[in-house]
Amino acid sequence: MNITVQGITFSYRSTPTLKAISTQLNQSEVLGMVGPNGSGKTTLLKCINKILEPKQGKILLGEQALNKMSRLQVAKQIGYVPQSTAGNNEATTVFEMVLMGRRPHVTWQSSEKDEEKVWQALKTLSVEHLAMRNFYELSGGEQQRVLVARSLAQEAKVLLLDEPTSNLDIRHQLEVMSLTRKLVLKEKLAAAVAIHDLNLAARYCDKIVMMKEGKIFAAGDSAQVLTAENIGLAYRVEVEISYCRNSPYIIPIAPIY
Repeated sequence: MNITVQGITFSYRSTPTLKAISTQLNQSEVLGMVGPNGSGKTTLLKCINKILEPKQGKILLGEQALNKMSRLQVAKQIGYVPQSTAGNNEATTVFEMVLMGRRPHVTWQSSEKDEEKVWQALKTLSVEHLAMRNFYELSGGEQQRVLVARSLAQEAKVLLLDEPTSNLDIRHQLEVMSLTRKLVLKEKLAAAVAIHDLNLAARYCDKIVMMKEGKIFAAGDSAQVLTAENIGLAYRVEVEISYCRNSPYIIPIAPIY
């Protein structure tokens, strides 16, 4: 399942946030979305997930125009993992959280098939031992794995992850990104990841789009996009680039004033 974004624009009230964005998200690939705060990464993900409606342009899910699809149809194809999930006063088990991913497929109440899908997803993410734990009492890394499991239980063909490594320690950052890449290849998914860590993007993403002020500033593989010149212009930071395991490794030096 591919996603094609064709010239979309979006504004919050009168403030332009996305300006004529075009990109492609392909099956069995991880697309990294990088750029400074406020560049439009989260807004773009929300447009792709039909949480927000572009003012102009169109988004195609396969051959179908997203604006012609119902929210239920979109939910059957696209799984969205937000930056964080706020807690509430009610205890929600991990099993219940993942079962929420079955809502697009449930007409009245969950069935034995739905529960089987939940257990399959929990096992794939190696969190089945947490099934009866309160989701909101888990660590950040465990919560991220559970939210990805929810998308798998949803039987989504496209994964959208909004800063999945934020607030995680280095081990859990590596685990989440490695897991995402393995799932994309094994399940033949398409994934888009909005991410701040340029080195993680270089290591785990097949393609990268660098955004600046609501536009795509650069696009291509990591070596093409993550250059000292591009990073300097987009982030206003001086960096040095070395290579580790055939991927660019970015070393920040100083702000550019």
